[in-house]
Amino acid sequence: MAQKILGAHADVDAPEPGDHVTATPDLVLTHDLSAYPAKERMAELGYDSVRYPDRIFVAFDHHVPSKSDVITDRMNEVEAWVRRQGIEHFYPAGSGISHNVMIEEGFVTPGSLILGSDSHTTTHGSFGAFATGIGHTDCGEVMGRGELWLRVPETKKVVVENALPDGCAAKDLALALMGTLTAEGAIYQALEYHGSGVAALAMHERQTLANLSVELGAMAGVVPPDETTRAYLDGRARGAYEEVLPDDDATYVDEVRLDAATVEPLLAMPSRVDNVGTVADAAGTRVDQVFVGTCNNGSYEDVAAFARRLSGESVADGTDVIVVPASRRALQRLNEEGLSNAILEAGGMIGTPGCGPCFGAHGGILGEGDVCVGTMNRNFPGRMGPGEIYLGSPETAAAAAVYGEITDPREAR
Repeated sequence: MAQKILGAHADVDAPEPGDHVTATPDLVLTHDLSAYPAKERMAELGYDSVRYPDRIFVAFDHHVPSKSDVITDRMNEVEAWVRRQGIEHFYPAGSGISHNVMIEEGFVTPGSLILGSDSHTTTHGSFGAFATGIGHTDCGEVMGRGELWLRVPETKKVVVENALPDGCAAKDLALALMGTLTAEGAIYQALEYHGSGVAALAMHERQTLANLSVELGAMAGVVPPDETTRAYLDGRARGAYEEVLPDDDATYVDEVRLDAATVEPLLAMPSRVDNVGTVADAAGTRVDQVFVGTCNNGSYEDVAAFARRLSGESVADGTDVIVVPASRRALQRLNEEGLSNAILEAGGMIGTPGCGPCFGAHGGILGEGDVCVGTMNRNFPGRMGPGEIYLGSPETAAAAAVYGEITDPREAR
């Protein structure tokens, strides 16, 4: 799929892994954290204007709300630049995380090529697109020129058989793959996900899987489109699209197989995403903070699963619970269904739709010796302050919130 999509956008027939192509993307994503340096690099590269304003998507999501006058001044400058450039797809602070908003608003469709100045642009591969993160200089180049030079990756096939058992979520499946391949298991490769276990996943679950692909070192994580994809896009997609599927005789650099039925609740332990163990391994560990949100597990469905677990319960003494829905749409739906109240009545806090404390800029920074169970995608040292981060599913986070310690969500019902 990676070869076919890149070839179609570079007007090259059947490019091979290792070939270099100059491709024209359907969409270029940037946000408040990256738009400022990207526009500066665009100017330094000699471009006065964006080549295709209708293909640029800008969202303010990382520094939301702004914590300093310097950040606010830069965001104001970016917004003014967006207006001058005629960029229509601008989503201001409070709209939500770029990836989630793009999906909810129907920008992401099968067969498309999406380049984003954010590493978790791989999320959009869940729709059968080729989506990858690029740096600020590359973003400046593609905004100004309208095309970008890329190397075609090798593709590794991941086959997941059977459905996940009760009490397990897509995050557990993604962590199981992480534990198998490690953070160096797919460097500059495309991961192509197949099997009945993938077909059984809802779209928000496929997003979790594709999102974490970059943590394996992958350039992209692609799920072939199917009826589930089409049903989600029906009435939502902004335009017609053409699905791209692998040929029956497609060859892969390697194949990895997982049985989803054997997966159990998992955690990425401090301080590596591929330091994966069972929840049982860490059971009883005191938890100072629970954070639910981010582009990995901040969808309406993810937060709703967390909220339903908290309904009628109380957050444990000494544990802070911070919930940041990934989009305004998600928060509105949670409000309409009373699930926001379930979080608040249990003793939790709800933040402005956006990235929240995920990348350690504001709102929920850990202190020395603090332990956080979070649904984000990274737990590097210092990521959210000097504390330690365990990565898990919304269900695992809910159990930690109620008991104040790491607890198997299957035992916490």
